[in-house]
Amino acid sequence: MLTLTPPASVRTSVRSPIAFRCEATAHDLGGTREVLLATYRGRSPRLAARWLRAEALHLSRLLSPDPEAKFFRDAPLAIAGPEAPRPDAELRAWAAGDQAYEHALRALAAGRAFMFAVTDCDARYSLRVYPLLARRPTPARARVLARHPSHSSALAQVHHLPRALPSDQGK
Repeated sequence: MLTLTPPASVRTSVRSPIAFRCEATAHDLGGTREVLLATYRGRSPRLAARWLRAEALHLSRLLSPDPEAKFFRDAPLAIAGPEAPRPDAELRAWAAGDQAYEHALRALAAGRAFMFAVTDCDARYSLRVYPLLARRPTPARARVLARHPSHSSALAQVHHLPRALPSDQGK
């Protein structure tokens, strides 16, 4: 199989990650609904990878809360059998693994997306990170923006409402 990709020097000079969009989602197993559970914008691959690890632990605690917690005092709880899926255990194991963390960090540092997903009886939970890419302006466009900063932002023009005249305030 032949795949054509531009050399790395061409890809990195045109588009480079400026940040990373991190999100935790839950999907129903039918594939019809997705719920966004958490988001984060990491400024570096390391911050995005740290968020992945912390969010995996947080999600594991939500999926398997402590049965001794006060709010479970009067709740009828049943012990799950050994064949029941344990996404909380998979999330904890992934977060505790240094090799998994390094793998995610290397993928993000290379500008690639990363995803880790676990499934239980009702839903699939995903931790995803996407690089947010930015086009660098062409040299000619960069010179124009440098000479005329007002052209670079639509927010440069501020509109103020006219003040009421002192004679109008009594009316």
